[in-house]
Amino acid sequence: MESERLRELDRIVLGEIWTTDEAWRNLVFLCDDLGHRFAGSQQERRAAEFLAERMRAYGLENVRLETFPIATWERGPCHLAVVEPLERDLPAIAMPYCPTARLEAEVVDVGEGELPDFERLASTIPGRIVLTDAETNRPGERKSHRTDKFNWAIQRGAVAVLFVNQNPGQLHITGSLTGRNPNGWRAVDREAPIPGLGVTYETGSFLRRLAERGRLRLRIATENRTRDAESANVIGEIPGYRRPEEIVLVGGHYDGHDIAHGASDDGAGTVVGLEVGRALARVRGRLARTVRVICFGAEELGLLGAYSHAAQAAARGERIRFVLNLDGAGRGTGGQEQLVLSGLPELVPYFRDIARALPYDFVIRDELNAHSDHFPFALRGIPNATLSSRDATAGMIGRGWGHTEADTLDKVTLRSIQLAAALAARLVIRLSEDDAFPGRQRTPEEVRQQLADAGLLERVRATEGNVI
Repeated sequence: MESERLRELDRIVLGEIWTTDEAWRNLVFLCDDLGHRFAGSQQERRAAEFLAERMRAYGLENVRLETFPIATWERGPCHLAVVEPLERDLPAIAMPYCPTARLEAEVVDVGEGELPDFERLASTIPGRIVLTDAETNRPGERKSHRTDKFNWAIQRGAVAVLFVNQNPGQLHITGSLTGRNPNGWRAVDREAPIPGLGVTYETGSFLRRLAERGRLRLRIATENRTRDAESANVIGEIPGYRRPEEIVLVGGHYDGHDIAHGASDDGAGTVVGLEVGRALARVRGRLARTVRVICFGAEELGLLGAYSHAAQAAARGERIRFVLNLDGAGRGTGGQEQLVLSGLPELVPYFRDIARALPYDFVIRDELNAHSDHFPFALRGIPNATLSSRDATAGMIGRGWGHTEADTLDKVTLRSIQLAAALAARLVIRLSEDDAFPGRQRTPEEVRQQLADAGLLERVRATEGNVI
């Protein structure tokens, strides 16, 4: 790559990013004016229209809403009560796709809820309510996902699952549940077969103290609705002048959970992507390859927007060179970005060389995981990575503020958005310009080996059998 030409492009986009608060004002509108943006809601639709309008105003081309069918979910009353060894009403929330249900049963506490915990207690689970930690990983650790624990409970005959937030502060944990038919997208497919509720760290600690006395029996009553609906990806492009048929895809998801603003997960990542598009539009006609800015819909309900776009792009025969997912970018105070590649160890030195050349220090790791919008592209062998900001949840467990009532605008700063956007834009420039980029699309056989190495193959075959 021509170093002087890259520096010139950098100066233009960095000047754009660092001399305006446009990105912050966009995030304020998404969070304060619109609110939660739950997939399939009117707020999500209004957010999509707003993002498309901003893309047009910034000069992106071929701006469009790419709609796709989903099953959305509407929350109703949720009641949790201890009936033995004492009587007490407790706060709890139903998780997305939780069915309407009324039941009373004893509790079995599986602790962290890793697979050995379920296997050890398998004989005690049938007919009972499973009590389990929600996320237990600290930054940099890899632990089982909520959906893994939910599936293990169902397989062993549980009648409901209670997920305990591991961060104190009277914050309820949420996150979508696995449906009756993981390969389907209609309401009848997506509704969960048993209830899943989120409780606070403090409520979980209370229940565990009661369980230590002996028999613990709970009553659950929930009223919810799963219905067919529609979501949309928001797309805008900066056409390449030399190889426009090759695409660098960049963006985050704009939907959130209905209990908070979704400021850090992933409103911040969304506006980082939008800011990348705004800045790069100033160098239109000078980028070799097409840059596609995308705001994914319905990520929180199962990466539905990313699956839809990956499938549609494949059907059109598009050549996506790289996917830069921005889920978690722009959170906190900034300056602690990390880039996580998806089973692509040969690209670690490449991005380390870029970090040294910028120069801007950011962490680079290689670890394939299945829980953000990069994954549908990874399943098709497309090189990809997720850029996130690590400082927002320092000292916390799992997503930290994410997936709780506390995922609000005060967890983000203009500086964090600018730092993430500056890094993302410079990475995109290099991914567009470098003819010697060493990434390549993996074959299906190679993807299967990647999944096997990451311990994900069997799970993916069960839920994405039409892809693998």
